Amino acid sequence: MLSLIDGYRFGGAEILLAQLAGVAPQVDISMDIVSLLPESANARETIRLLEQAGVRPRNLNVRRLLDPTAIFQIVQEIRRSRCDIVHAHLETAVTLALPAAKLTRRPLVCTFHTIAEPLTGREAKRERLAVLAATRSDRAIFVSAASRAAFQHMYGHSEPPPNWEVIHNGVDLTQFTPGPADPRVREELGASTGPLVVVPGVFRDCKGIAIAIRAWPAVREKFPDAKLALVGDGEPAAEYRRQVDAAGLGDAVIFAGSRTDMPAVYRAADIILAPALPGENFPTTLIEASACGRPIVTTTAGGIPELVAAGETGLLVAPGDHVALVDAVCHLIEHPSLASRLGAAAVVRAQQNFSVLAAATNLRKLYESALGVVDEPAASCT
Repeated sequence: MLSLIDGYRFGGAEILLAQLAGVAPQVDISMDIVSLLPESANARETIRLLEQAGVRPRNLNVRRLLDPTAIFQIVQEIRRSRCDIVHAHLETAVTLALPAAKLTRRPLVCTFHTIAEPLTGREAKRERLAVLAATRSDRAIFVSAASRAAFQHMYGHSEPPPNWEVIHNGVDLTQFTPGPADPRVREELGASTGPLVVVPGVFRDCKGIAIAIRAWPAVREKFPDAKLALVGDGEPAAEYRRQVDAAGLGDAVIFAGSRTDMPAVYRAADIILAPALPGENFPTTLIEASACGRPIVTTTAGGIPELVAAGETGLLVAPGDHVALVDAVCHLIEHPSLASRLGAAAVVRAQQNFSVLAAATNLRKLYESALGVVDEPAASCT
């Protein structure tokens, strides 16, 4: 199988590909991965993850959608790889892969990793082209039912097109397991004593971090020693720091930065908070936290209700409702036995439904369907 992606940036789609490559041999899939963008655009961390998974990532030299050599380059790569099936990720790859797959007579599978939102200008045109291409492909995958529904609504389909399917992302859960909190990590996150609530993930508007900051003074009224640790970084960091200072939160909110020891961070937390807003799709940080046995307070944005079972593995509130967010956080702090039950159930749900091996198994079945393999072992995807 040849995976084609826009570029080796450091993002969710790229990390997912690396994790899938690591387990692909277990489901009899051989993965070849190639980037449209040249090597100069590679993110070092993404290349490291791919190489650790046993993949030798390759680059084409397609810098833009209208590159006149793009389809020729992809056709050559498909023929060189001798793949049985092509799997395109992200908009440019999806759009360009369709004619290349047709020319080489290979089935094409496409994946959308985002949730549809109103766009303008070139972004809107690029997405529309990608959706048209995916709808003409053999299979189009959406990583949540919410994402599929959003694209269906955005592009005027009364029903999902017959080739639009949902396969949830999975995470390599090898390191994400329950365990005791490390006191050193809790201290680094600012909570040697008192409740510790952690917001994990890259700083983006859709993560709703500003909502968490707005909610925190009310949490502190009930629990003066409660700490909020923001574990991540990104462009809005300066604005979030300004909001913290303006709210007089001082050392009540800790900017912990990006960390490489996330399993220990999750285990150190009493609660994982994800105040997601519309635009969030299917945050894999919540799979990781669940697998570590942490209770979650989050929202009903995007595909989150498909991931976190309301009242069973976490508490869900409406996006943007900071009052409900305060109530949910305080409720779990006040009822540690409930928090423990939610965390234990979250482990089971993550292991059963959201492992990367489960995702790879589901992909294997979809590939077999696209290849027309029925009731017999599929040919090796080489």
